[in-house]
Amino acid sequence: MTVRVLLFGAEAQAVGAAGVEVLVADGARVEDVRLALASQHPGLMWSMGHARLSRNHVFAVADEVVSATDEIALIGLVSGG
Repeated sequence: MTVRVLLFGAEAQAVGAAGVEVLVADGARVEDVRLALASQHPGLMWSMGHARLSRNHVFAVADEVVSATDEIALIGLVSGG
């Protein structure tokens, strides 16, 4: 299945888009999406060690199952005050 992942800030700049699509197997978990992001979009690999994924507006845990209709977002580090 294809999952769309929203990007913001430096991650969006790294790939030149506000989102990317990744191909994962049916029944994929959040961790599978993370691995697919790094593999299919190498420009995001630098972010994988510290960024988190959200699923439907809530930070997701690695073993949550995702569907093609979920809103997935890669949330990178944010600084400021």
